[in-house]
Amino acid sequence: MPQELTEFLQQLFNALMISGVYALVALGITVIFGLTGIVKFSIGELLTLGAFLTFTFADNDRLTFLPAVPPFPAFFVAVFLAALAIAALSLLLERAAFRFTLDQPINGFIVSLGLILVLQNLVIEYWGTEQRGIQPPSLLAGVWELGGVRMPVERWFVVWVTVGLIAALFLGLRFTRHGRALRACAEDRDAAALMGIPVNWVIAGTFALGGALAATAGGLLASVFPITPYTGTQYLLKGFAVALVGGLGNIEGAVVAALLVGTTETMGAAYLAGEWRDAYTFGLMILILLARPTGLFQARGRLQETLQ
Repeated sequence: MPQELTEFLQQLFNALMISGVYALVALGITVIFGLTGIVKFSIGELLTLGAFLTFTFADNDRLTFLPAVPPFPAFFVAVFLAALAIAALSLLLERAAFRFTLDQPINGFIVSLGLILVLQNLVIEYWGTEQRGIQPPSLLAGVWELGGVRMPVERWFVVWVTVGLIAALFLGLRFTRHGRALRACAEDRDAAALMGIPVNWVIAGTFALGGALAATAGGLLASVFPITPYTGTQYLLKGFAVALVGGLGNIEGAVVAALLVGTTETMGAAYLAGEWRDAYTFGLMILILLARPTGLFQARGRLQETLQ
């Protein structure tokens, strides 16, 4: 295989992995926006908190009750526990703060900005400011090589987990009881309430779902890249850019935009100037929004319309 093609396929694989992470963050943002109209900026800090909780739960010197042998390496259990913990925290935050802002989404946005500082300082207070990382389990050790393209197994794991979660989200919204209730609430909260749907708890569950997606993204990232208390800010901005490019409230658009943004960023850094990596993402976002102010897909505040 020609060297140029090998390099291109290598970068394409790298783009696929990072696109999946961006998609999880963007989906957390866009699902909540589609239901409530609130842009939840604090989801980036939930990603950071999920990453550090995964680090803590996977450390068998601290939590020896976690199994550490196949088929349940501590890392897998740690990601699951971190997702549950952040889902519970997101539910608590919705009950304690966000539910009072549903009629004024701008207030929810301001609350979310305040939570960024609160959660970031909590992470710094408990874990400090140094970089942390997670050693992937031996089950994910090794590198697959195909035609000169090197594909670490742990990165393939990130790809397949994100694909599975995205597929589960689509199927859940279409076919499950909670998914149908969520779509009904997004269409008309008052009508949904009259039909006996517990609107407030559907909204709370959606906040928990967004938090779980962010925490899972954080745990997966921690197995590939070093994490710091400021990691979430970077991925929040990228996730928000993806949500805007795809069209806020449009879950299908978020997935397509994640692939576009991840590929643009990775290829730009590989073939142009690496230090301009973030500029490629936001330059693309600016160009698309200038041409299509609602994004590539129509921006929507109704998930049911998105899924029709």
